Amino acid sequence: AVVVVGYVVAYEGIWKWMVEAVDVPPDKMLILVAKTGKEMPPGRIIADEGEKGVRLITYGTGRHFLNPFLYERQLHPQVVIGAGELGVVINKFGKELPPGEFLAGKDERGIQREVLLPGTYKLNPHAFEIKIVKMVEIAPGHVGVIAARSGKTAKGQLAEEGERGVQKRVLEPGLYAINPEAYSVESIEIGFNQITMAHAGKLPETLTTGQGADKNRGTQNRQRTQQAERSVAPVKPVLGAVKFPSSDGFEITIDVTLLWQLLPQDAPEVFARYGNIHKIEENILIPQINSTARIKGSTFGAVDFIVGDKREEFQSAFQETIEKTLKEKRLQVDLALVQDTLVPDNISGPIQDSRIAAEWNITNVEKTKTEAKKAQLDETIGLIRQIEQVVEYETQRLEGN
Repeated sequence: AVVVVGYVVAYEGIWKWMVEAVDVPPDKMLILVAKTGKEMPPGRIIADEGEKGVRLITYGTGRHFLNPFLYERQLHPQVVIGAGELGVVINKFGKELPPGEFLAGKDERGIQREVLLPGTYKLNPHAFEIKIVKMVEIAPGHVGVIAARSGKTAKGQLAEEGERGVQKRVLEPGLYAINPEAYSVESIEIGFNQITMAHAGKLPETLTTGQGADKNRGTQNRQRTQQAERSVAPVKPVLGAVKFPSSDGFEITIDVTLLWQLLPQDAPEVFARYGNIHKIEENILIPQINSTARIKGSTFGAVDFIVGDKREEFQSAFQETIEKTLKEKRLQVDLALVQDTLVPDNISGPIQDSRIAAEWNITNVEKTKTEAKKAQLDETIGLIRQIEQVVEYETQRLEGN
């Protein structure tokens, strides 16, 4: 009885509950490092059963009884992945990756393909490194174009599932847990975008709308707007007006507004060819506007941009060419409008003077006609009065008889 009581008091009461007991708080995990056993083979960092070193298994919240002479007991924070986040796991142990591959499978060392969703995880920090990143968010009015970083070489311009490169499928608006080490995602604005090109003083601010601007453009535009509000002088347009020579060698300046859109089904191919909206604007749309204006405008004389039906003819040719050319590039043009036309004063001045003189001539002719009509009216009124007098005289004579 004494032995039993002594055992219970010494082992259960003192040793187990005071020496072996480890309390793990709710936000912690317990990791063991074996102090006894065989040495691990070179290159290994995680010990198997019977080996000295870090054990892979972790213990969660609660009380655990572990011999401190056999194990070093370490408390570490649990891995917490919040809402809208995901965890990229990097294995620090396992088999080596095949040549040319950088994404690892479950038992391989390296960046894991699978990611951790929001939650709490007891992952041994000696065995795993966790990088917490934001999920991919596609805003309304955008689609996500996906580019795989690994896989087989794509046979075409767009990659199939399992191939490396820009994928055919796109991401609709929403939140996606996509491994950023495995895929890059470009948010592309769809729907209507606008480019306006105008001469200085025409508009206080000329913008390209849409995601085509880089991320700093919004801030820059706000700063420019604030500066414009503080200053009386007009702000120089961001995009200058289109200039080209007429067929008779005079410089013509036009203000242009281009309304265009990128359809969701065309986004992957357009992105693979030209890049994001900013690159599309800079490398495709703006050069195309200038090129079309120069080619079509050089067939018209300077006078054609002032009077007659030639201006409408140029507008139609400009829009038709822009629409056809960009349609071949999978870009839809809804409007290519020439808003204003500036012609050199030595051309426009005489023409305007002659038009004013012509209007004055027309006015003078009409005034002459009006005076003639007035004289004719006065003559008619005089004849009517004479007739009235004759009638009155005859009436009095007859009454006298």
